[in-house]
Amino acid sequence: MADLKAALNAVGHPVRLSVLERLGNGATASASELAEAAGAHENTIRAHVAALEDAGLIAAEPRPAAGPGRPGVQYRLTPSGERLDYDFMGLAELLAAAVGRAGMTGDELRQVGREWGRYLVGRPGQYDLRDRAPEILRGLGYDADVADDGVRLTGCPCPIIASDRPDLICQMVTGVVDGVLGAIGAPLRVGASEHDPVRRDCRITLVEVAAAS
Repeated sequence: MADLKAALNAVGHPVRLSVLERLGNGATASASELAEAAGAHENTIRAHVAALEDAGLIAAEPRPAAGPGRPGVQYRLTPSGERLDYDFMGLAELLAAAVGRAGMTGDELRQVGREWGRYLVGRPGQYDLRDRAPEILRGLGYDADVADDGVRLTGCPCPIIASDRPDLICQMVTGVVDGVLGAIGAPLRVGASEHDPVRRDCRITLVEVAAAS
């Protein structure tokens, strides 16, 4: 495995996480395809690709020629890159244990989630809720179905990361949803929520801003 500290430094950017996600499940992609997946300019993506290469998480290889001329370059995950999910799971469990010992209240946990949700959206603006929210939640390990009146999360990682206190993760992800709503300019906020860690199934009600206040 590549040095964990180097790996953490390398993936600490949404664009790089998008690159790794695009190359998941044995996929390959060119620099232009990675740029498209990450929503970045090709010149920008090259610096991020270089950082991931330096960390030993992805590698370049010749791309099979589609015709005459010099073959292009494509990228794929290295064995270390493929193992990231497993290695980071242990780190996530450690962080969840630390949060549990910190004794944070539900309100404090949700506030952490709100701040993280706003960060994950990036530049504030008008976005389509049904597109942006599921994309962000998938990056946190959830499958999300978003409607005007609520969000349903399935395949929740809460009982895997914090088996003794899954509610800690549930509170934070509720905050993430609220932070995303605010950052994308949606006239909605989080209302009541129901969490079923055993079934890995959560439902978060969305209410109009006026009704929420």
